[in-house]
Amino acid sequence: MTRKQTVKRLATALYSVSEQHAVLDSVHRSLKLVNKWVKTEPEFRAFVQSKRIKSEDKTSILNTVMGENGHALVGELISHIKGNQAPAILKDVTDLFTRKYKAGKNIVSVKGFVANVISEDEKSSLKSSLDQILGKETDLSIEVDASLIGGIRLRIENTFLDATVQNQLLSLRNELIQL
Repeated sequence: MTRKQTVKRLATALYSVSEQHAVLDSVHRSLKLVNKWVKTEPEFRAFVQSKRIKSEDKTSILNTVMGENGHALVGELISHIKGNQAPAILKDVTDLFTRKYKAGKNIVSVKGFVANVISEDEKSSLKSSLDQILGKETDLSIEVDASLIGGIRLRIENTFLDATVQNQLLSLRNELIQL
């Protein structure tokens, strides 16, 4: 079985079992945490890749280490993946699970780029406006882009909306050139 098929099968199984047991939020949080640790902690990455540690031992160690931040289903998943490809498989499973999770919870990812840091009040106001306009819960993240003059640039899933001053000036320039 190819890696792509394995990832799809694992993510689908994990999602359906999580959904049946009503633990989607907990499994999602746990997957994100484990993925973060694999990226940042070389010892943890080696643990996940290890072929020498028995599956049962991996599960019990992981459940002990993660405590209430972890979930047994994620421990079981990690016990089944081994070798050099384990971190990549885990990342792909997490990405696919997250897509299914967001689709099931009616959540849309929105990434905003602004010229200056915005306050939490402004961020929550923007989030509530986007929630209302899109008719979905938004997962909003904001980044500061010093190259912007003002305004905001949004990426909603794969759609880009540009309401920056630069874009308006560029549009105005193009209109003037055409005259």
